[in-house]
Amino acid sequence: MTVLLDQDGRTWAWTAVEITAAYDLTRRADSIRLDPAQRLAAAVTEQRAYLDRLLSIRPGEVAALRITRVARGSLKMWLLGRVAGPGPVPAVARAAELADRLADVPPQVEVRKVVDQGELQGVLTPFAPAAGGIAQVGKRLRVQGTVRQDAGVASYLAVEPFSREVESWAPLLEVLSGYPHPVSVTVAFTPEQVPPQVRRTLELEATRYARLREPFEMPADTGGKIRFPADSAAGVLEPMFRDALARYADRAFRFSVTVASPVGLDSMIVEAVARSISSANETAARADPTAVPTGYAIVHPRTAEEFEALRNAFASIDPVQLPDHELHQRLGYDRDTGRHGLAILRTLVDRAEAPSLFRLPVAADGRIAGFRVAAPPDDARVVEAVAGPSLLLGRQTGGSEVRFAVADLPRHGFVVGTPGSGKTNTALHLCRQLGAAGVPFLVIEPVNSELDDYRWLATQPGFEDLLVLTVGDESVAPFRLNPFEVPVGATVSAHVSNLLACFEAAFGLWDPLPFIYRRALVRTYRRRGFHPSDRGSQQLAGQWPVLGEFVAMIAEVVGELGYAGEVAHNIDAAATLRAQALAEGACGPTLDCRRSFDIAGLLHRPVIVELAGVGDNAKEQALVTLLLLTAVRGHRRSSRAASAAPHVLLIEEAHRIFPRFVPGAGDPKEGNAAALAAERIAQGLAEDRKYKQSYVLIDQQVGKVAEDAYKITNLKVMHRTAAEEDRQLLGSTMSMHVDQIDAAAALRPFQAVVSHNGLDRAVTVTVPNVRAEDAAARGIAEAPLADDAELRARFLRTLGDSADAMAPYEECHGCAHRCAFRQQAESIMSDRAAARELVGLSPKWPALATKLAELAGPVPGDAPDATTDYRVCVFIHAFRAAYPPHRWSAEGRARAVRWTDRVRRELDPR
Repeated sequence: MTVLLDQDGRTWAWTAVEITAAYDLTRRADSIRLDPAQRLAAAVTEQRAYLDRLLSIRPGEVAALRITRVARGSLKMWLLGRVAGPGPVPAVARAAELADRLADVPPQVEVRKVVDQGELQGVLTPFAPAAGGIAQVGKRLRVQGTVRQDAGVASYLAVEPFSREVESWAPLLEVLSGYPHPVSVTVAFTPEQVPPQVRRTLELEATRYARLREPFEMPADTGGKIRFPADSAAGVLEPMFRDALARYADRAFRFSVTVASPVGLDSMIVEAVARSISSANETAARADPTAVPTGYAIVHPRTAEEFEALRNAFASIDPVQLPDHELHQRLGYDRDTGRHGLAILRTLVDRAEAPSLFRLPVAADGRIAGFRVAAPPDDARVVEAVAGPSLLLGRQTGGSEVRFAVADLPRHGFVVGTPGSGKTNTALHLCRQLGAAGVPFLVIEPVNSELDDYRWLATQPGFEDLLVLTVGDESVAPFRLNPFEVPVGATVSAHVSNLLACFEAAFGLWDPLPFIYRRALVRTYRRRGFHPSDRGSQQLAGQWPVLGEFVAMIAEVVGELGYAGEVAHNIDAAATLRAQALAEGACGPTLDCRRSFDIAGLLHRPVIVELAGVGDNAKEQALVTLLLLTAVRGHRRSSRAASAAPHVLLIEEAHRIFPRFVPGAGDPKEGNAAALAAERIAQGLAEDRKYKQSYVLIDQQVGKVAEDAYKITNLKVMHRTAAEEDRQLLGSTMSMHVDQIDAAAALRPFQAVVSHNGLDRAVTVTVPNVRAEDAAARGIAEAPLADDAELRARFLRTLGDSADAMAPYEECHGCAHRCAFRQQAESIMSDRAAARELVGLSPKWPALATKLAELAGPVPGDAPDATTDYRVCVFIHAFRAAYPPHRWSAEGRARAVRWTDRVRRELDPR
């Protein structure tokens, strides 16, 4: 049931879900041997996944938690929702959809939807707050005086984050239930994109304090030098902004925390709420646990207008915050608006902070003051029939099937197991069923090539349209992906952020590399005439920047920075040389291209992308995977039609793109930066559920994979896992009994413990050995794999609309042997002086033709009819070596095409 309000041509609708009880975690099978602190930590982890799902509700929709003391010693709790629509019918439909989302709670609480309109109205307005009976808890402003004359501001300002420590709310609930008057605590969230102004402020302030925390000398007007000492205040503030910059990269919640009562509020009750959210003495931080202070601020309305706004927000669950008058006053002193993003930042919380505010009740020790605690439903049947199309996961002892609904695929999956335990067989089993169900999938396989079990699928009936692409191996089925091609409908700015996240996660960019890469990316697009607000469209295919232009821009940006000595060498190696190696290495032909293969076409068929041709270069493999992941996400989000049908992306060796940072392993700067970036990407995958995009992550060890990557998954499959820590990590998210966790170390091949939303607890199954069954049906010892020749033939048959993508440059449009001679031509024309000499002969045609034939030599391979294409290819690379294309204008690119066409006509007048 909903409450409706028509206003300004729109209809507002409210809905509610009551939390009727918390389950006694001391009696839940997967928690019985944990201590209360461990139970609380596990429960909050589950709640994080719940809040991640709320982060993907429609913009403008509000989700709220309300805790109300209804009588002495009695609390009631609700999950509230507010939506808007163009009329009553769509508003009611959206409210029902949001109610379903709110009711999809972790298995720690019992809920019911509020269906009576009168009851719902009473939940929204339990009382009228008194004039002194309303207050808010917000983020605290940190103000510090400046020491150095070059600070550029009158005072230092920072918004302290909320604590991210897992604190028990049991003391707060006890205080609320014992309060002598009615009181209500409301936490309201609405998701939104982090505004660019916030990002700009964070970048500016992080740079400011990074500069001020170091001593600095400059020449004095009267001779000598002026020495500025390191500013200790900047040393405290710089980690705060660096931490915020890492966290506020994509979406966040705009929030409010309001405490209300029909009588004057006792300051003690507001203080209890604030301390439960964020202790004032807390110093936890993601990057450095000793450097980022956290706290809170308590704000009361100062004027009648502020009181009225807060009272209306309490009834409408609008996440309105009272202004911070001191912050506004101090920002008014600034000469520019660079720090004005702080006013917005104080209204936001990210995924890491959100569980500190929005906390469902947790009966970690079997009781909650003033609230009902119920026994968990351990007696419910374990396996229920799956409605609609489903996939067979395996069979229990006795033959009963355990299935998984196709409709639940977008809630993602995780498969883990030691080598030989059967995890790849499970993936093949799922892929074969996906094909039979008409669900397209894409597999990214980083290790094997000719021994790749996934090639077996190409031998199966119904997989005649399966395409295998071999990144780094141009002789079989090469792939083309221009990373700088902006998805249809996306802005250049958003795509730059996504590209930067890919580079950060793959290469582990440490400060100041992210700033260098971002500046180079923005300039690369600007040089092509594209601005941050421009959007991608199909008409722009082939006009976007290419990898070579970005590599040259990286070198240009690094050169401008003026670093010297060892710092310069480190920056050059980590930025310029790494980018050049990417373009010159095995990934070069794949990524250095004008156009990508038709992503829409690839997502409508089964596809396997093999990365073995890249070699043993984990970083480049990770980058290709992340760039392909970004392209898939961009297409799925481009239109309603693009996400109308489900699609599954299976990623083998998931730790390569979602690594967990392990202190002391490898370069700590790179490892930490890569892990943090990968964590942000993994968190973003939860939002793709609404686009019907599914991810199945596969790995050998749980401990190598970032927690956010596997904790967002609904379907979990654990094959034999020897490491106890890995079993404990994943088992705690699967509702596994202690004996199941222990037994997972001795599972036989093809046995697995599985869990998903349709199971009350994890169950052990045997997965069909699909290749052995196929071999038996054929009467042979081992099921065959498709060879290179078969895969090459498939590739040539299905190239179709993507044929143009095989031409890396605009000058290649007349070539019938695209990229067959690229590596040979690049080697011949690696000497820039020789290239200039050859191009200089262009006006003297006979001399050019003679020199071209001399330099090119015989046609490589067995293509005697390709002499003209080969020699033109050598000329193209000579021209590009002589005149680097990263500075070409649009007219310059057109002139290069005309010049190449002339050479082609002279070589072959036909």
